[in-house]
Amino acid sequence: MKKIVYFLMLLVITGISVESFAQQIENLRVKTFEDKLNLIYDISHEKSGQLFDVKVLCSEDGGKNFNVTLNSLSGDYGKNIEGGKDKLIIWDVLKDRKSLKGENFVFKIIATPDRVVNQTDYVEAFNFELVECYKKDNRIICALKVTNNGKKRDLKMINRLARVYDFKGKRIEAQSSKLGRVQGEARHATPTLTFQPNQTEIAFFSFDITEGFTSRIKMIEFGVEVLEITYGLDLKTGNIQFRDISFDNTKEPAKSELISSNLKLDIGVETSRAVDNKPPKVNFTNPVLVKDFPSKVQTEEIMVRGKVSDENGVYELTLNGMNASINENGDFESDIYLAEGNNNIYVRAVDKYNNAVEETYSIVYQPMVKQNQRQTTIKNNDPSMLDEKSAKEGKYYALLIGVSEYPDPEIMNLDQPVSDAEKLYNTLTTNYTFDKENVTFLKSPTREEIISELDRLNKVITENDNFLVFYAGHGYWDEQDEIGYWLPSDSKKANTANWMRNSTIRDYLRTVKTKHTLLIADACFSGGIFKTRKAFTDAPKSVQKLYEYPSRKAMTSGSLTEVPDKSVFLLYLNKRLTENTQAFISAEELFGSFKNAVLNNSQVIPLYGEIKDTGDEGGDFIFMKRSN
Repeated sequence: MKKIVYFLMLLVITGISVESFAQQIENLRVKTFEDKLNLIYDISHEKSGQLFDVKVLCSEDGGKNFNVTLNSLSGDYGKNIEGGKDKLIIWDVLKDRKSLKGENFVFKIIATPDRVVNQTDYVEAFNFELVECYKKDNRIICALKVTNNGKKRDLKMINRLARVYDFKGKRIEAQSSKLGRVQGEARHATPTLTFQPNQTEIAFFSFDITEGFTSRIKMIEFGVEVLEITYGLDLKTGNIQFRDISFDNTKEPAKSELISSNLKLDIGVETSRAVDNKPPKVNFTNPVLVKDFPSKVQTEEIMVRGKVSDENGVYELTLNGMNASINENGDFESDIYLAEGNNNIYVRAVDKYNNAVEETYSIVYQPMVKQNQRQTTIKNNDPSMLDEKSAKEGKYYALLIGVSEYPDPEIMNLDQPVSDAEKLYNTLTTNYTFDKENVTFLKSPTREEIISELDRLNKVITENDNFLVFYAGHGYWDEQDEIGYWLPSDSKKANTANWMRNSTIRDYLRTVKTKHTLLIADACFSGGIFKTRKAFTDAPKSVQKLYEYPSRKAMTSGSLTEVPDKSVFLLYLNKRLTENTQAFISAEELFGSFKNAVLNNSQVIPLYGEIKDTGDEGGDFIFMKRSN
């Protein structure tokens, strides 16, 4: 029986805004997750690149005095907080409980505008800075500052590969553009400009938006080509992305704040809690959805309604990765956009003790047949699915490395890495399309054994295949030289001869010619070669599009810090892979779905992103479930 020291009861979870400025704090949600309080909020209507100084004040007398000291906060507060959706602050109430006297708690979040730091990305020594993004009439205008930090080359920016995605799943492509003095006035235009070393130009892109397009951009991406004539034509392709951007025309920056409604926080005496292993229950009322029986509709957009319940409280409910709004009675609703034909609706409900249920429902969207129009065959354009050809074209390879034993007495042995790697091995080979003959499991290998296996796989894996690399063991970050290392079993503390630099790992991943490569590291991974991105629980692109474009992605349990022997990161990674019911799930969606659980149960800050300079073109690694 798990020992829980105090019992927390959250009675009210709504927020009310007290002031409205150009920038606003919105949608404050207060939730319990196990023994923590989660404050989830949005900063909206901000200028692109605006950073904020976020403060959290707390009252225990119903909002009369905000004088409670919160010593155990973590997450999105303090300086240099970006605007955007689903900012998370975690309060470990039990650590502060001795100083708490009241029971009627109110929270106030204050966001004060600070400096502006525009989002940047780069491809092949071309740096791209998003300097402006705004709405004018029925268009979105994006301005990029483009700087060539390399030698003389041509840059081509392709209109049809310049795309904006909103938070409802809509996608639009650029209709016109301008790169320096070169115009591109059609969807298929490819403005091209020769850049001298250190030359900077401004690029503009215009997107025609339709009615109902949201006021916030989930992602903007641009496909580019870099051309250099040497002894032949050297062509490099790349993809740049900017995420979670407001395109409102903002006023002057101003402080804004949001106050929660009064909530009762009951801190009782020490007690034991019965283990809760029951996940929430989900019922759909409109339309009525039943597993294995597809529902048919004739509209592209539907409002799904239902009820979710759990004896200890629901933490979140997602439909196709999007959070559904839930009232105090458990009633929920969510907009769903459908493709013509069959659509899978993936439902995941999690209670406050992290018990989860996943179910898949099917909705067939067939537009109403107009008079004198022939009935067409139902197509399958489900964005969550791969077409049959793509699903069969490549094999799945994996290299799993767990280092628990270190002969050098100066390096402590670890209990968990080998067993963690073994659990992942069983999950991948049992539930996903990783055949055992294509999975290598190295237990406490030396540096030479790791490199030897990477060399072998480089000769075996083809450009149509997928490659997963997993490492659990000691890692080290040299702060002075800004170099990250993994420590194989023959490492010695006295010198780095057998340590593996992160840059060496990156170079090996670049040489293995795959369709998709994913690195999962339960150790520090250098920020210098790891381009972190905000990860969404619902991928911006369809699974088919993510699979089409090559990717080189990584997820790691911590940035530059030592991770604990007992890994919460790997616990929730493996749990999520085991619970998953989706036939295809992207690495980004997988990561986004368990990140909050890791943050609530450990001190590490998990990261997801692109491995720099390895050939990523904007796709993602897709985990494919075995068919029964």
